[in-house]
Amino acid sequence: MNILSLGEKIKKLRKEQNMTLKELAGDRITAAQISHIERDKSHTSYELLEYLSDKLGVSVDYLLETKEMQSKKITDNLILKSEIYIKCGELEKAENQIHEIIEICKQFKLTENYGKCNNLLACIYLKREDHSTAVYYYEKALYYFIKNEDKESIYDCYINIGNIYSFDNFYKGALTHFMFAKEVLDESNIEDSDIYKDLYSKISECFMKLNHPNQALEYIEKIDRIDNEDSLQEEVDILVLKAKNLLNIGNYVESKECFKRALEIIEKEENKNRIAKVYLTISNIYSELGDIDKHLEYSQKVYDITKRDENKYMMESLFNMIESYVQKGEYDRAQAYCKLALVSSIKNKDKYHEYKSLKFYSDMYKNKREIKMAIDYLNKCVDIAKDLEDEQILAKLYIELGKLYSEISKEKELECYQKGVLIYNKLNII
Repeated sequence: MNILSLGEKIKKLRKEQNMTLKELAGDRITAAQISHIERDKSHTSYELLEYLSDKLGVSVDYLLETKEMQSKKITDNLILKSEIYIKCGELEKAENQIHEIIEICKQFKLTENYGKCNNLLACIYLKREDHSTAVYYYEKALYYFIKNEDKESIYDCYINIGNIYSFDNFYKGALTHFMFAKEVLDESNIEDSDIYKDLYSKISECFMKLNHPNQALEYIEKIDRIDNEDSLQEEVDILVLKAKNLLNIGNYVESKECFKRALEIIEKEENKNRIAKVYLTISNIYSELGDIDKHLEYSQKVYDITKRDENKYMMESLFNMIESYVQKGEYDRAQAYCKLALVSSIKNKDKYHEYKSLKFYSDMYKNKREIKMAIDYLNKCVDIAKDLEDEQILAKLYIELGKLYSEISKEKELECYQKGVLIYNKLNII
């Protein structure tokens, strides 16, 4: 990782090739002149550099590289290496590496890479769940990103700080940083609708938590407008049709380009989890506002784009839909989606989701006053809670069972209440 002057490079290369000063000088110049160049005591012409590069087997560009240029290349590579360490979970190695890079950045005034180093340190502390230190390094990185007008990195810093504040329930600070991020997006003329949707969902959630429902709805409406403008399938169909026409007339290059663009749009499907997360945020906001129909509508959107993947977003959307239909008293629909959730959770061996599905069955039968069926499903939930070793869930289930048994068996009612209270006492909850 040596950063060398021109003379130091020439001397190093000469010695590596076991060449004397006289041998390198040849008939062109004297050994003494080479010695002066190696000690950076004299300047060289471009013609002489060409001669030396040829003798030493390197390019003129390599010899002309300044210490600043070398330090930039070295730190660029070490930053990539640090990112790999972070992705592999080797945080201590990454941190030690980054502090070494920072010293080089300070020495050669590499403000851009100094900002990147602070950003990486923030990522490390975020992974360690040390939020205050992470924010400190994000703020530090932000200073250098603003100095270098790196819009993309400025945006990311604002978003990351906003996410931390949101996680820590400091919604006022989160909203401020999300609004800063919005200003950066607007100034950058970025046209990626998914980025805007993700940001608007964060802003609307903050407004909701700060008890400003009108502002929250305003940003949800912005997302709706983007959705209406963002007809990707229509764009794909037009590109494919254009590509076919170009192919028919023998314009293979442009045809290939159209097919390629259509493929890129289709491959944007990989962003569907981010879209699902946005829709779930909106759905939960409508739920807090008491708008069941909108809560249901956005949960359905999430289910439609994730049902093939059977991931956490699909399951959350299913549970939202079940909850909505239960509230509306549409038990047949709720039961149909409950069955889908139960099948998926059993198939994926997800005991927690299996418990949630069975709990919804119990709630539905309780609402329909079919108490025995409600008890049967609640007992199944108890068995799963024991497997999960979640005593808080288990205690709550026993208390619920006690309430249900109050209409059937006083003996069972008392037994369940005793079990629930015993666990709560053990957990120091009561």
